[in-house]
Amino acid sequence: MPNPWLEIPYSDYENRMSEVGQSQILSRLFSDCLSIYKPAHVALPGCATGNGLEHISGHKVHSVHAVDINPLFLDQLRQRFAETIPGLLTYCIDLQNEELPFSDIDLIFCGLLLEYVNPEIVIPKMAGVLAGGGVIVLVIQQSLRSSFVTKTRFTSLEKLSEIGREIYFNDVTKILFKSDMVIVKSYDIQLNESKFFKVLACKKAGKD
Repeated sequence: MPNPWLEIPYSDYENRMSEVGQSQILSRLFSDCLSIYKPAHVALPGCATGNGLEHISGHKVHSVHAVDINPLFLDQLRQRFAETIPGLLTYCIDLQNEELPFSDIDLIFCGLLLEYVNPEIVIPKMAGVLAGGGVIVLVIQQSLRSSFVTKTRFTSLEKLSEIGREIYFNDVTKILFKSDMVIVKSYDIQLNESKFFKVLACKKAGKD
C-alpha cells in the first residue's frame, strides 16, 4: 500500500494547514529556533513544501537539509527557495527505511512528523546526525476532545488517518533516553479548544 502522503496534493496540504492555524505556529516556532540557537547547519525532516524557510534570510545558516517522502512537495520547495537559500539541499527519503545522508547538524526542526512515522526508528536516526552541541526541536500534536486528523473541506488529508496517531510525551521521553538525549526545554502552545502542540527542545546527554 502506498504511503498516503504520496497521494496528497501540495495545495490541499498547505491550505488545510493554514486553515486550522498550524502552519502559522510552526513557521513562528522555526523562526524562534533560528534566533535562539543560531545554527550553521539545519535539517528539516518532514519539511513538506518548506513552511518557515522564508525565515532563513538574515541568519548565518550555511546549509539547509530538507527531507520529505513526497517528491512533489520537494519540487515546490525548490521552486520557492532554491534561489534565496544558497546552501539548500533536498532529499526524497522514507525516513523509516532509509538513512539520513548528512551529519553534524546544529538544529533539527521536526514539526508534526512523529505522528506519521515510528518514533523508535526516526528519533535515533535524528540523534545520530546531530552535532555535539546541537538541538532537536520536536513539535507534537496533542488532541483533547477531537479526532486526530481534523475534518476540513480538504478531504484528501483524511487518508492520513490510516497512518496518523497520537504520540504521547512519556513514550517520547523513553525513546529520547534510549537515544542518549535529554529534554532541556518543554512547553505547550494551545491551537484551539481541542488541540495543542507540545514543544520539546532536546540535546545529547552531557552537552550544554
